[in-house]
Amino acid sequence: MAFGFLLAILAAVCSATAAIVQSIGARRVAAMEHLDPRLLWRLARTGPYAAGLVLDGASSGLTFTALRTVPLFAVQAVGAANLSLVALIAMVVLRVRLTGRDWVAIGGVVAGLLLLVLSARSSPPAPAPANAGWGLLGAVLALGVGAYLGSPRMRGPALPGLLAGLSFGAAAVGARLLGDITSLSALLTNQVTYTVVLAGLTGLLLYATALQRGSVTVASASTILGQTLAPAVAGWLLLGDRVRTGAEPMAALGFILAVAGAVALARHAQPHQAATDRPSDRRWRAPGRGR
Repeated sequence: MAFGFLLAILAAVCSATAAIVQSIGARRVAAMEHLDPRLLWRLARTGPYAAGLVLDGASSGLTFTALRTVPLFAVQAVGAANLSLVALIAMVVLRVRLTGRDWVAIGGVVAGLLLLVLSARSSPPAPAPANAGWGLLGAVLALGVGAYLGSPRMRGPALPGLLAGLSFGAAAVGARLLGDITSLSALLTNQVTYTVVLAGLTGLLLYATALQRGSVTVASASTILGQTLAPAVAGWLLLGDRVRTGAEPMAALGFILAVAGAVALARHAQPHQAATDRPSDRRWRAPGRGR
């Protein structure tokens, strides 16, 4: 299971880097009133966003492999903690000055992940209900249609960010459902495979929309909540995700600490500005694009 957690951490690094470069690319393309798939094509033609897509692909592959042995709630919590890595990298490379609140959040993330490692039980996914795959596909389609119809009323980044997180979470649930498939033919003939692809694309489109409509901090925080809480519940109720006997309080506390710390660090998803030589400018400031 330790190897599975290592893969999840590497996936988080890729995802964190992708979030930063995608936020740069999203600001270079004009916002659209409706949720329009053509937005992804326009974004993919910008260098930063294209690089982010490559990193997202690497993150998805690592996450898929990790989900074969690590419970869904633990993998998603590790993924949400990627912003602590962004904050530390920014401190070392860009000389960004972290606040006391940042250090507390980073400590919470580290403590939460340690508790999850100690409490999680390594196991393949339990057999899901027969119609779980079709139910997941229906949920993703309903989410996509609802987001499209309601997109003109989404004035800020919070709602599209939350819906993006739910889409990414659905993709993670699908990946966990596919965890026991070993042949390529079985993978290509399973409806869950295409559900994962659809959920991933819907999530990318909604997250790009959120980035265009307001603060990267708000978009990232709401996405983190959506992609961790819903999959954790689904994994527990449908996929047999469990923790070591007697370690339930430890796992719950670890999950809360990791997710809460990640939300507190969400502002670091914003592209950082390099520090200047003036002492008064050494504290990081957001570019101020939030609403």
